Amino acid sequence: GGGTHTITDLAKDLHAPHLFFWGGLDEHISKDQIKQVIDAVEEAKKPYINTVISYADHGFNCDERPSYNKDAAAEAWALTLAYFKEKLGA
Repeated sequence: GGGTHTITDLAKDLHAPHLFFWGGLDEHISKDQIKQVIDAVEEAKKPYINTVISYADHGFNCDERPSYNKDAAAEAWALTLAYFKEKLGA
């Protein structure tokens, strides 16, 4: 679900900090798949922030999906902007 295997396979090749967002209600990406991604990134000693929005579903940030969640998207966007400001000085 969601191509998490790609991240897992390429974790060692990441060249920048990553900010992960997951929907807590997501049935497409399992908690085990999320754990595999985080474990791979940790094993590769890459910096990351892992964020689970408990009340959001898969695709919560896409306003063209039925699972779009305006509140979750706004929170994710605010966190993303803060992350960019910290990492990029933007």
